Amino acid sequence: MFSLSEIYFSNNKRNFDLNYLSGDSYLIQVKEVGNLENEWLKVIADIVVLKKKRDFITCKEKAVFFFQNCDQIEKGDEISLNANLQSIQNKGNPGEFDAEYFWKSKAISKIAFVSENNYFKIDNQIDWFTKWSLNAKNYLLKILNKNLQGEELAVAEALILGERTDLDSETISAFGNSGAMHVLAVSGLHIGILLEIIIRFLKLFSRFISKQKALVLALIIIWIYTILSGLSASVLRSTVMFTVLTLAQLSGRNYSSINNLFFTAFVLLLMNPLNLFDIGFQLSFLAMLGIFWFYKPISRSIFIRLKWLNKLWETTAVGLAAQVFTVPLTLYYFHQFPNYFILTNIALMFITGVILGFGLLVFAFSWAKWIGKWHVFILLLSLIFTIKTVHFIDELPGSVAMGFILDKWMLIVCFFLGISFFIFQSKRPIQIATMLISISLIALIEFGRFKQMNEDHICFFNHTKALLIVKKQQKLYCFYDSDKFDLNKIKRIAQSYQKIYPGNLRYFNIKNKDWKIKDFQLNIQVVNSRSGVQYEINRKNFFVLKTNFPHEQLNNEISMNMPWIKNDSKSRNLKNGAIIFPLN
Repeated sequence: MFSLSEIYFSNNKRNFDLNYLSGDSYLIQVKEVGNLENEWLKVIADIVVLKKKRDFITCKEKAVFFFQNCDQIEKGDEISLNANLQSIQNKGNPGEFDAEYFWKSKAISKIAFVSENNYFKIDNQIDWFTKWSLNAKNYLLKILNKNLQGEELAVAEALILGERTDLDSETISAFGNSGAMHVLAVSGLHIGILLEIIIRFLKLFSRFISKQKALVLALIIIWIYTILSGLSASVLRSTVMFTVLTLAQLSGRNYSSINNLFFTAFVLLLMNPLNLFDIGFQLSFLAMLGIFWFYKPISRSIFIRLKWLNKLWETTAVGLAAQVFTVPLTLYYFHQFPNYFILTNIALMFITGVILGFGLLVFAFSWAKWIGKWHVFILLLSLIFTIKTVHFIDELPGSVAMGFILDKWMLIVCFFLGISFFIFQSKRPIQIATMLISISLIALIEFGRFKQMNEDHICFFNHTKALLIVKKQQKLYCFYDSDKFDLNKIKRIAQSYQKIYPGNLRYFNIKNKDWKIKDFQLNIQVVNSRSGVQYEINRKNFFVLKTNFPHEQLNNEISMNMPWIKNDSKSRNLKNGAIIFPLN
């Protein structure tokens, strides 16, 4: 609590809030640098000095900046600029990424777009440790770039080093829909696999290395890997837990998994209390809590005599136990569920270890051409198998269920029921009551999803250009006024909407073409003109103004301005979010 108050209500932050005015210059220190994408480079930085007319005011305000056509900014740079800072706001479109919450959870509420030649570097204040870790990671990334390319390279960077900047939206969507997203983010799975590889390797030298020395060496390697992979919450959780376990073994003390889990959470929150709001942190710890509490009961529920088949069931049981507490949170944040996650986990159970192991061998033998080529060949085959498997599962009918809307009270009840199952395992009446409540809650959630799927409406999006979706049960007709370069942005908006209102999407570009569509109980006519877009949908007329030019008013017509046009008394503005009208 004290740490959070220091972050959100410190004197330096008050200095910024009280003194910053639009147009002021300021000095920033760069903390994180993303990749250059669509001519814009994303940079997270601390504003440390405000430059007033006759004064310099010390402050500390974290903000996100987008630099145009710039790829020369590095972590630790001190930069002077005067780009106007704006508050980060959601557009209010259905299913959109909650940018306000995401950035607020990182203590960021301001955003600025910096044009070319509107800034200049002063110095670089990066410390030697950070510089070493960045140089080491860049060196390893260069090795992968020499040996791989395309989608295989992007997946290898994400899986081995936690570098996800080169992943395209289609790959991320495929992994998410198939339930393999945890493979792309370096997590406890990777730490466990790496630990197994290290221990098995060190066992080959058991005559020279004692068990205690082997544990210490493994601990050092794990921490180096954690630093290189970016110190994400899930990796830190596994690394700190393994560290505590190693110290317990070396000291000969007893070890409690649950105590270790909560102690790790406490340590990480002391280091960075904002982890509490990080979705990865929440999912990581809830998954481990589910495994610790429910793995044994689930695995014991089915007994299989065949050793290899029983091993397969035990792995499946781990996945099922992890889902007990993470499914409610996943539905709450992402509104979808991968139906074939068990199939994905079984298919990728072994291959993930192969990719990580041979990825490390590629790094180790990068100097030896002939040996390195064999390692690269096996790594490439493993990556191709992983990608093909993920895309195959993603394309299966019903691979992902969408349309889940959970209120906060539902989320709380889900967690309460999971805790009750564990606490009252030996009390059958309470178990039966908990089971009945769980079934009722699942039915309620599924009924809400059924309503979302079969709702008929017209949705006008808050977007810079005319964008509309007509939903007739599970058919979605998306009309957009844009060129091909903006199509990816249109698809992201439409697919986010699709998570809330599931259906089959069809796209119609109205930039240079008018449309007439007749379907079952649905008549749509779209006419695009210089002043705006005229929609006639089941005899309802809508006109979206693109300019201030007047237009001839039709009977029963609803007129709306585009987001950037000043609102007037005769129109309904889209600026505060999307507008949804009933279809009938």
